[in-house]
Amino acid sequence: MNIKRTLLIVFLALSFLALACRRGEEIPEDLVAQVNDRYLRLAQVKQSVPQGLPEDLALSLKKNIISKWVENETLYQMAMDEGVSLSEYQEFLVQEYRKSLIVQNLVDQKINKSYTISHQQIEEYYKNHRDEFRREEDEAHIIHLFMDQYDQAIFKEIKNAKDLMAIIKKYYFDEKSSIEQPNGDLGYVPLSQLPDPIVKTIKRLKTGKISRPVKIGDGYHFIQLIDYQKKGTVRSLDVVKDEIILRLKKRARDEKYQELVRDAQQKVQIQTYLSKIQ
Repeated sequence: MNIKRTLLIVFLALSFLALACRRGEEIPEDLVAQVNDRYLRLAQVKQSVPQGLPEDLALSLKKNIISKWVENETLYQMAMDEGVSLSEYQEFLVQEYRKSLIVQNLVDQKINKSYTISHQQIEEYYKNHRDEFRREEDEAHIIHLFMDQYDQAIFKEIKNAKDLMAIIKKYYFDEKSSIEQPNGDLGYVPLSQLPDPIVKTIKRLKTGKISRPVKIGDGYHFIQLIDYQKKGTVRSLDVVKDEIILRLKKRARDEKYQELVRDAQQKVQIQTYLSKIQ
C-alpha cells in the first residue's frame, strides 16, 4: 500500500470535512477534536481511514487525521478572520468535487457491484488472454516462516518436518505475520521481490523441501519450495482465477456504467462548442 498516497487523500478529504462541522451545532458525543466552536467527530475520522489496515497503522493514521484537521481548521479560521476567499476557479473545483460525490452515490445505487461470474466465462477469458498471464521473470511458490529468535526445539522440529505450514499454525506464527515479514503460504512470488540470500536458498531447494534457517539481520527465515516456474511460462488457471473474476466484474460494471450514461444523456439536451477550444 502506498501510505503517502493514502495520507494525501486523507488530507484532501479534510479540506471538505470541515463543511460538516458548522458553527452553532451541539457538541457531539463522539468529539475527538475542537477548534473554537467547530468539531471533529470520531465517525468522520473512521470514515477517512481505509478498511483492512493493521491496527497499529490504522491508529497512527487516525492520529494523523486529527492532527491535520486541527492544523487545517486553525488556519481556515484565521483565513476567514482575514477575509481570505476562494477564486472563481477554486469555487468551480469545490462544486465539481461535490458533483463527483453525488454522481458516485448515484452509480452505487444504479449499478450492482455483485456480479456472478460463471466458470465458463472464466475459462473462456483465460483461453483468449493466455499471453497476458505469461511470467515476465522467474517465480517461486513458497511457504515462509520468520523467527526473530533462535529456538533449538522448534528448529529441530522444522528440520524433521515435511509441512512448514503445519509448524506455522502449531505455534501461531501465522498470527504474528506482518507486512515486512509475512508468515504462511505466499503463493507465487517473483524472485526479484525477495532478498538475495533467500533467492539463493530457493534455487538450491528441491520441490517440497524445507530450507535450513537463513540468517538475515536479526532473524531467521525458513522456506519451503512448493513450485518453481521459469520466465515465459504461463500461470495456471487456478493461480489467476481470482484476477480474472475481478477483470470480468470490472468489465461488467464498466458496461453498465456506459449504459447508465447513455440513458441519462437521452433525457437531456447536450451541446458542445469544440471550435472555441482551438
